[in-house]
Amino acid sequence: MKRRLGPLERLFPMPAALVVGGTMDRADTLAVAWLNIVSSTPPTVAMGLRNSRHTLELIRAGGEFTVNIPNTALVAEVDYCGTTQGRSVDKFAATGLTLVPSAVISTPIIEQCPFNLECRVTNEVKVGGYVVVFGEIVESHADESVLRTGTNLVEMDALDPLVYCAGVREYRALGSKVADAYDVGGRIKNTPSDE
Repeated sequence: MKRRLGPLERLFPMPAALVVGGTMDRADTLAVAWLNIVSSTPPTVAMGLRNSRHTLELIRAGGEFTVNIPNTALVAEVDYCGTTQGRSVDKFAATGLTLVPSAVISTPIIEQCPFNLECRVTNEVKVGGYVVVFGEIVESHADESVLRTGTNLVEMDALDPLVYCAGVREYRALGSKVADAYDVGGRIKNTPSDE
């Protein structure tokens, strides 16, 4: 039997990304779990942020941001960036995270994060005390160590992405591979129906 829980702001798991706004001279970052790809043509990400966030001010000022995917080794840095206000603290100095220039936009990426997206803001939608920011992905980066040999495909075991579980407030790692997408469903498609 299922128990009704009411309207919740949770999906399981969620990314534990570090989003950067600003420039090499003046930047801030925050941890964002409310983030996802919403289009492939053009490649677009959307994220929900509180209107009061300092990083959001920098994103609005520059019209761009980066999404940086940390591995599980960066859990303390991610938690710090998600629980510390950036108006009065230099989160990069406090955590040791290093900013490096992006290839296309002025907002830097975080060197220690093995996967990064450069994004230009295309739209913003207010939702209550939050704003959903849409950004077209104009470039992506991956450490060679997380790519499958001879390809541009990111290997999940090598990436070891940190994920967040809302409600219980836990950071987790991904588990083992279960099946191949666009393949395992074929077992159902190829099964005779009981009609």
